[in-house]
Amino acid sequence: MSGRGRPWLRLGLVLLLAGVAVFSIRQQEEQHPPEQKQEKTVIETLSTVVVPETTAPVFEEPAPPAPEQSGQSEAEGGEKSVAGGQELPRVAIIIDDMGHHRRLGAELLALGMNLTFSFLPHAPVTAEQAEQAWQTGHDILVHMPMEARDQAFDPGPGTLYLNDSPAKIRSLAAENLALVPHAIGMNNHMGSRYTENRPAMHEVLALLRQKGLFYVDSMTTPRSVGMDEARKMGIKTGRRRVFLDNVKTRKDICHQLRLLVAAAKKYGQAIGIGHPDEAMLKALTRCRDHLLRQVRIVGVHELVR
Repeated sequence: MSGRGRPWLRLGLVLLLAGVAVFSIRQQEEQHPPEQKQEKTVIETLSTVVVPETTAPVFEEPAPPAPEQSGQSEAEGGEKSVAGGQELPRVAIIIDDMGHHRRLGAELLALGMNLTFSFLPHAPVTAEQAEQAWQTGHDILVHMPMEARDQAFDPGPGTLYLNDSPAKIRSLAAENLALVPHAIGMNNHMGSRYTENRPAMHEVLALLRQKGLFYVDSMTTPRSVGMDEARKMGIKTGRRRVFLDNVKTRKDICHQLRLLVAAAKKYGQAIGIGHPDEAMLKALTRCRDHLLRQVRIVGVHELVR
């Protein structure tokens, strides 16, 4: 009996060892899958990710379409295409919402890029940083808080509302301007509802004309009448062409800066708007040399007319 049982014993041992080997191989494959299989998994995963086009900034409304997308012609902006071989096209970069970020504001001021700074009149460090910006020769604007269409967006203290009386609008606007004494112009903070109303804009612009200030339309709505009304009143004006940081990553901001450069090359000049945050600081630092080779960065006063 024992002699006849030995072949079966040997066969059992062989099968057991084969099973152990197969199990070991499968474990190794699970822990270290082949590279081709891993690449396919990554590609399949990426294909299912939906990335939002914009993320609303901390203090601003979501961006409307760029002027070209909203159907406004270049003639409305008073800008012309330029032929190659001329001097570098001009770009103004406005940093909005200044006055809330002491460290970031100071680092942006120290970049030496001829940025324009727009200060919220009631922000806690506006007086201090506006003085620093003036001492270092930067263009300074008042970032005038104006009513947004979506009431979920609060422009903050000193906001101008359509329901206010003309006298109250003039009083609030005058107070806001007085809080930034070195300002040479104004742009709107939010204001997607307010800037669509011609009589309301006229009240503010009349005050700018009286003080010899210019107006930059932030274009938070494609239906803004701000720049058109300013022109009719004989006030120097211009408009934002590119919002730089609706998606707050260095990579996306650098992409928007390239769009700003392309617009400046096409039309001779372009205005971009950004905000004081880490991503903007990193993007400007990273893309600075490229920018300065392509365009001349100027104070926004050079681009209004």
